[in-house]
Amino acid sequence: MATIKTKGIIIRRINLGEADRILTILTEDRGKIRVLAKGVRKPKAKLSGFLELFRYNEYLLAEGRNLDLVTGAYTIDNLVGVGQSLRSVATAYYIAETVDKLIEETQEVSKAFEIVYRSLKAISQSGDLDAIKSWFEINLLANLGFRPELNHCVECRAAINEGWFSFELGGILDRVHRSADPAALPVDATELSELRAIGGNIPKQVSSKVAQIGAGFMEQIIDRNLKSKEFLADVTSGFRE
Repeated sequence: MATIKTKGIIIRRINLGEADRILTILTEDRGKIRVLAKGVRKPKAKLSGFLELFRYNEYLLAEGRNLDLVTGAYTIDNLVGVGQSLRSVATAYYIAETVDKLIEETQEVSKAFEIVYRSLKAISQSGDLDAIKSWFEINLLANLGFRPELNHCVECRAAINEGWFSFELGGILDRVHRSADPAALPVDATELSELRAIGGNIPKQVSSKVAQIGAGFMEQIIDRNLKSKEFLADVTSGFRE
């Protein structure tokens, strides 16, 4: 039986039978995979402490008939700070579920792992959760081929420094073409500059407009309700009351 070694972050767990779990792992080198952890829910299971959600581990896998089997694991980064508050946990769940819905098994997405790990690491280090969420949304979508057009009007290709952001059209409209999407959001020069810069490092904070655009653009692409999104919205509204 061949042995496979890979590194990745657990983004989903499903209980199977009385003692097993199916794990969904976003890996560095194999995309998103599903594996079977046999007996991991038993009280004295050796691997149970290593196979928690959001753990960044190295795994030893044995080839199985339907799913590869987890035979060993050690933790590279437990990202323990993710659990520091209910809102940080909710943000991490949102990141994990979003990735799970958008990326197919074994799909090659060059920077998806890096984007997810940097996002979870920033949460663990008490970064601004709105900024992390917006950075994650915009960068993951760009990596999947949905990079918004932020430099030219999507209708006429004229260079602009302010305008209206269209979720439906995937970018900025100038004054002449704003009627192409009546639902487009006005974006001033400062906000547009902030959007352009978010492709780099995770910012310390983001404006409410940038957060709105990141969330709205993701919603336009993913086109389905996420349980974690509703959970995060409920938790966030509670924090702000």
